[in-house]
Amino acid sequence: MKTYLLTLSYDGTDFHGWQRQNNLPTVQKVLEDALAEFADSPVTVTASGRTDEGVHALGQTASFSCETSVPAHKLAAALNSRLPQSVRAVSCKEVLSGFCARRSAKRKTYVYRMYVSPRPLPHFERYALRLDCAPNVEFMKKAAAAIEGTHDFKEFYCLGSSAKTTVRTVFSCSFELFEPRGITPAVCEFKICGDGFLYKMVRLLAGALLALNCGKLTLEDFKAAVGGEAGKVKKVPAEAKGLTLVSVEY
Repeated sequence: MKTYLLTLSYDGTDFHGWQRQNNLPTVQKVLEDALAEFADSPVTVTASGRTDEGVHALGQTASFSCETSVPAHKLAAALNSRLPQSVRAVSCKEVLSGFCARRSAKRKTYVYRMYVSPRPLPHFERYALRLDCAPNVEFMKKAAAAIEGTHDFKEFYCLGSSAKTTVRTVFSCSFELFEPRGITPAVCEFKICGDGFLYKMVRLLAGALLALNCGKLTLEDFKAAVGGEAGKVKKVPAEAKGLTLVSVEY
């Protein structure tokens, strides 16, 4: 039996997250159902991480083992013929037996995207949060810089996972504003790369940044919360639709 690493891109709007759930559409379910057709038996897929309901992915990775006559370099295309249009297999390669997409991951990069417009724009609404006006970019950059490093992110964590520690290392974190161009409005991107993330951690950080921008939170309190000080921020996650898992590194 061979082991494979698959890279996936998906629109999470119509899925109840990654993890298989009874009688609900999930990314794991449609992928495992498609793989079972090649293996003539059930296939269990392990993702690098379980994205929440409504969260998207450009570079989600997942590992699995199965017997199939389809060569690894053709498996992505073969899967796409059986997957819904909202889920695309980007690439597939054979890896060593025992490889696990979750345990072996070294770095993950997420982007939380916002767009600036006085009214909703249909071609952005599924993938970004709308802001009425442009944020204070320099202020957001200072907040993003405070996130970098190793911290106890217990104030940016929701119950619901089996995490043994709330300490995580953030390798890089940035906030950028891209000016309008053509039919594209001004877009803000909160980008974060770390060794792993707690349940809803990125959305809670994005929510805190939005509170900062609205004057509902001070930069000092935000920095204190990043340092693990309790009671400094309200745990209000930003909407799932703005979040995308960009890449996973091994």
